Amino acid sequence: MSDVEASICKPPCECPDCQHGFYASGEQYKPNFWYQGRLSDHDAMRIVAGHIQNAQQDRQYLLQCLASNADTVVNRWKKKSRDKRRALLLQTIPELCEHRWLIPRYCYMPESKLTRLEDQPWTRRCQLLLHWLSLEVLTMNPAVLFSLLHNRTAYSPQDWATFDGRQLILSWACGHFDVQYSGKCVVMYGPKYGELVDWEAGPAHRADVVGFPKARLILEAQAYLMNVLRKIVNKILEGVDIEKPAAAEKWKIMTKFGFRHTNEVELWSPYTNQAFSAPPAFSIDNLISIAQTRLDAMGDHLWFLQTEPAYMRRYIRLLTQGEFHKTIKKEAASAILTTELFDNVMTYWHWTWIVSECIHVKTAHDRFCDSIHPGAPLPRLYDSALGALELLVVNEVHRQATRFGVIMPHRPGFSHKWTFTWRPDVGSTSFQLRRKPGLSVEQKTLFDEDPLEWCLSQMQAEPDKQTNYDHAIMFAFLENHLAANGPKEKARVDEVLYQKLSDLAACHEMLVSIRMHRPQNRARDMDEVEQSEKRVAWKGRKIPGYHTNEDHIALGTALFRDFYEAPLLSGQKNAAWLSRSQSIRAALEAFWKGLRKTPKLVFELSGFSKDETQASLAVISANLTQEYKDIVHAEQQQIFQSIESARTPTTSVDQKEWGLPQTTQPTALSSKTKCKTRPAQPTSGAEELGRALADMAIDPGHDAAPPQLQVTKRASDMLSLMFADSAAEAARSIDWDAFVHAMADMSFSARNGGGSAVVFENGGSSEGATAAAGGGKIIFHKPHPVAKIDPVMLHAMGRRMAKWFGWRRERFGVGG
Repeated sequence: MSDVEASICKPPCECPDCQHGFYASGEQYKPNFWYQGRLSDHDAMRIVAGHIQNAQQDRQYLLQCLASNADTVVNRWKKKSRDKRRALLLQTIPELCEHRWLIPRYCYMPESKLTRLEDQPWTRRCQLLLHWLSLEVLTMNPAVLFSLLHNRTAYSPQDWATFDGRQLILSWACGHFDVQYSGKCVVMYGPKYGELVDWEAGPAHRADVVGFPKARLILEAQAYLMNVLRKIVNKILEGVDIEKPAAAEKWKIMTKFGFRHTNEVELWSPYTNQAFSAPPAFSIDNLISIAQTRLDAMGDHLWFLQTEPAYMRRYIRLLTQGEFHKTIKKEAASAILTTELFDNVMTYWHWTWIVSECIHVKTAHDRFCDSIHPGAPLPRLYDSALGALELLVVNEVHRQATRFGVIMPHRPGFSHKWTFTWRPDVGSTSFQLRRKPGLSVEQKTLFDEDPLEWCLSQMQAEPDKQTNYDHAIMFAFLENHLAANGPKEKARVDEVLYQKLSDLAACHEMLVSIRMHRPQNRARDMDEVEQSEKRVAWKGRKIPGYHTNEDHIALGTALFRDFYEAPLLSGQKNAAWLSRSQSIRAALEAFWKGLRKTPKLVFELSGFSKDETQASLAVISANLTQEYKDIVHAEQQQIFQSIESARTPTTSVDQKEWGLPQTTQPTALSSKTKCKTRPAQPTSGAEELGRALADMAIDPGHDAAPPQLQVTKRASDMLSLMFADSAAEAARSIDWDAFVHAMADMSFSARNGGGSAVVFENGGSSEGATAAAGGGKIIFHKPHPVAKIDPVMLHAMGRRMAKWFGWRRERFGVGG
């Protein structure tokens, strides 16, 4: 023990921030965290300078090659088959890891428990430094190499330093590397990037500098990556005179419009593909955009749940599918249904709070922007605001991950692994959850036998624990696993789970962005923030609950009985049909009225102002708005007209003229379409619901009709289904890829947003069809497991486009 104590290298500081650069004294009693010697300042400086010089030289070489021969690189790499790409890589970089997901695989290997890291092969060290790079990744999609070349040359190593350091968090925390000690630090920003300096509390706690042991790994990883890329490009360009200019036009176009995965129509997500995208950088405007887009999407979802009986019925069907809901008692099913519906409301409120805190940060940022830069302390008010936002977002990640873990065993794709035993001794809705005998919960076994369950289990982990897998890596793992498997495996992650994963991904993406801020903000404590901050988010955070279990049972029971189990509307539209429709709407309104009753009292008792209470309750008060009343009135008027027309005998009119008159106007949208007519899922009542939606669709009314805009035939086919004016159109579904291409024709780019969410963004052009959009973003969830949009959802998407972008059927015509 005395020898171990003598070998301990006491770090300059033992705080959590400094443990990202030095091993704590207590850790060094474990063999994996022994330093393999101490370095002199001269040797430390030599090592750092060598990595910096090598990375810079290779980057400049690659810039020169791409400027003159980028198109040759593109053409040659694209033409190679996967086998030939693999052969080239093996010949050039033989140490490259064979398969992706090295970190989880390595953590389950006996090798990772080695106590003598000096015996670790150089090959393994290289693989762990770039654990996200592998033969599999580079050979599957040629765009991966292009994106790496572009983003690692277009941006400097210091732009990538924060991301590259983040990729080493788990391996650093697990002691996977052979490291040597120096008490010096390395500058991680600006022109001084890579300089060796003394440790100082301020710069170290702001992450302006990083302790030498960790910083060395970051610089080594960067230098190694640039050398790998240089070797690959040299091999591709064998026989080409790189001094002789060729062309780079294809390269410029490709890097401008972004990159996609093979067989995907959407651009890939920078969150799950960050290593192959531009380096992440903090942007408060981007955070506001993410949160506001999610808030708008959830707000629209809640509006439809309150105002569209067909939409609510579809959602209840999704929530209650599977063996779990057939097994549990009626009271438990009622309570769970209400809980799930109210969880949507809770998510909306939490997004509201996140948006308000983001705006608070932006206000402080704009006020002090001239004083915010690396190397200087953050202004106190801005530091406080950013710390509060970080705390709010990390706790929302916790909440959503925990909630996901609660519902996952209930869902059809995983409930077969659990038993549910009713426990009346505990409560009328209580049941005991147990893993079925013989089914392991050991993580290594799950990783090998059921990687999907393993992945979703890891997503429930705390984001602050350094030895947990990063959520972004787990979402990338999920995308890859589902893309590589068939419909049966994909169906295990149903629509309900996928949508919850989408919100979790967005929250974690925001958390990562906040923690990428340089200078780093001071971490804040929940008790301190709740006592000192009086904004609405922190009032809301203190609320322990809103309803009792008895409230949820009563509301859910009535919703099942009076709404969901009521017969579907069908048959002739007469007075009896209208009466049934009114009864269904009354049941739906009663549920939401009961749901908002208790929260009103809770908000008032929690110190919410009158305006804050009204704003919070507005999202579950749709039936009180004039818009809703107009919808119901229009529906009733349509029924009255239908009844009246049925009483009026029809008369025939002699046709005097045959053929169509000549016109120079663009063709109006036709009901004819080549889109698939089979429903997305063979669920009963889909056609009836589609017809009901078509009958309920109304024009919001405008003072003056704008000029008609020309669109492509493909876009017009999609629009005719989105804004259906007949029962036949309303019953049709559309393939997701066809929808994305049609949106592209309307100048909306599509980008994967994590989980099932796809972000559609319009550039705001003022010409042609894009004038109807005017710029902005909107989220739609990609249908899963079958990529086909059913009629109910397509109608809802049309209502959302009408709300946010002013789309209406009559605004568009097919261009000549």
